Amino acid sequence: MPHKRVNERYEIIRPIGGGGMADVFLAKDLILDRDVAVKVLKNQFANDDEFIRRFRREAQSAASMSHPNIVNIFDVGEENNEYYIVMEYVEGQTLKQYIHDHGSLSPEETVRILRQVSSAVSHAHDNHIVHRDIKPQNILISPNGTAKVTDFGISRAISDATITHTNSVLGSVHYLSPEQAKGGYVTYQSDLYSLGVVAYEMLTGKVPFTADTPVSIALKHLQDPFPSVREMKPDVPQSLDNVILRATSKEPEKRYGNAHAMLADIETVLTAGRVNEEPFVADDPDEGATKAMPAVSSRSALADPDETIISSGGDQANTKAFKREEDTQKGKKKKRPAAFWWKTGGIAAAVMLAIILFLIWWIPTLLHVEDVEIPDDLIGEHVEEVEERLEELQLVTEREYRYDDEIEEDHVISHSPAAGRTVKAETMITLVVSEGPEPVDMIDVTGETRERALNMLEDFLDVEISYTQTTDENPDTVLEQSPAAGELIIPGETSVRLTVSEYPVFRMPNLADMTRNEVLDLLEDQPLLTLSFNEEHHPSVEEGKVISQNPGRGVEIDEPTRVEVIFSLGPEEVEEEPEEEPVRAIVPFEVSLPEISEGDEDGNEEPARYRIQISVADMNAQVPRQVIDREITETTTFDVPMAVEPGESGFLILVVDGEEFQDSPFEYTYEQLRDL
Repeated sequence: MPHKRVNERYEIIRPIGGGGMADVFLAKDLILDRDVAVKVLKNQFANDDEFIRRFRREAQSAASMSHPNIVNIFDVGEENNEYYIVMEYVEGQTLKQYIHDHGSLSPEETVRILRQVSSAVSHAHDNHIVHRDIKPQNILISPNGTAKVTDFGISRAISDATITHTNSVLGSVHYLSPEQAKGGYVTYQSDLYSLGVVAYEMLTGKVPFTADTPVSIALKHLQDPFPSVREMKPDVPQSLDNVILRATSKEPEKRYGNAHAMLADIETVLTAGRVNEEPFVADDPDEGATKAMPAVSSRSALADPDETIISSGGDQANTKAFKREEDTQKGKKKKRPAAFWWKTGGIAAAVMLAIILFLIWWIPTLLHVEDVEIPDDLIGEHVEEVEERLEELQLVTEREYRYDDEIEEDHVISHSPAAGRTVKAETMITLVVSEGPEPVDMIDVTGETRERALNMLEDFLDVEISYTQTTDENPDTVLEQSPAAGELIIPGETSVRLTVSEYPVFRMPNLADMTRNEVLDLLEDQPLLTLSFNEEHHPSVEEGKVISQNPGRGVEIDEPTRVEVIFSLGPEEVEEEPEEEPVRAIVPFEVSLPEISEGDEDGNEEPARYRIQISVADMNAQVPRQVIDREITETTTFDVPMAVEPGESGFLILVVDGEEFQDSPFEYTYEQLRDL
């Protein structure tokens, strides 16, 4: 049924509960865009026209109520022979689940919840609506602690249609008032009795009466004294115990007169002056053991909640009329003879004996219930198959839904009583059914990098990525996601779609021969480009035009890039140098002599003499020409003429005493000669 649309308005999301009467689903109201709970009646009720008529009337009557502690009914309808009720969706859990998870509750928390539920019941009674099925399963506790009562008025249609089955009382027998247990009509006080049982369970974590069969439990409600909470929880104030004992009195007239009175008593139950008050005593223990509970007339059940009229099985009006007639004619009756009375007494005794013998035979047959062993292979099976099997064993089932990571959705996690237990036919078996893994809020990965988002989503079923070009975000940034952040999802069953940013691809154009303004017009608005302009001379490119670019033409750019463009300054202006002339220069050439002296014939010392010959090879003489030939006795500088053309060199050859000097020839370049 998930994803089905009811009346083209309510889209079913998942099951959240169910029982013998109906299945309950979480749904989305597509018109008002809100979560709702849709209760769909089981098929067994769809063909009962009287039941459907009564169901509609009671549901519509309940829908007229508005109270913070009553689950609102939004809509009642039918589609394809399926009857449904659309109710307010309350996040949280039932009071039954809350007690199971937390154990017995403190007096303070019990009073807080009891005050809210009593206020809801009081409001319903003011609107002439009796709930008839007050129990923890019909009380929802929201995460902030608000209690809301559900199924107001609806239970009447159910109870009228299915009060008995195979001689066993059906319904929530643990919370049934004595008048309901014996098949009589209910009053407003019947709701107060059930409310007292709920309060007992909140304080103790247990129901007051248990037995193997619903019939046995119903008999205990009829016959056994209601247990005191303080027997199990001595720390519970006597005043609070008194509220419960009064609400659960066997006889309706000994309970609170109405829900307002009970609520007023609850308001002060924990005040210092009341906690140690005297215990409340409603029923005579001796009388309660032998006295049968009276049935309540349907005529007076709601007319006066405090009045209980005894019915002998006939019409009440006729009974009263008969009594009045009998009273008026007492004086007219004639006295009967003794023989008549003996004869009449004998007949009466015989009739009574026959009735007693019949009851001795019939009552055990009526109360006999078969033993049934609960199968040991139910866990992990589909809930509908399990329900069919248990129904074949004459067992009654109810569902409680829980999240479970191991057991598949709509399959049984556990059941109570457990496998192998022997119970009586018609025993209620609670099936804990898996809703699959618990949904969690979808995480937000927008703004994250693609790689980080993939790491965050590694537990999901699949991740699909699409890209969109933008320059508003860095590349590889998650822009969008589906499901959106905050949506309830199951990671292992959810595929995620991500939209990731990427820069637009830009193909570099050819900028050759463009001016600076033309380049700016073309590239200035490209978000990925940063322009860098330089200039240099070029012998052939016109001044102001592009010489070169980097990146070059045709390169695809998909990330921030620096573009370097060089513009021409035109040809470089070069000053013409005058044509060089040959240089003619006098080269000062020093010849250094060692200080050597030698003696003459007379013994006189004379300086040594050296013959110096200097030749020149230059532009005037390719073959060296001698320009100096002298003897010297000391270091002497000679002026040697030399002429050299540009780019050429001249050479000086030194010969000393007929031998060329070891460092000769000596080279003189054009530049050296020019600088002399």
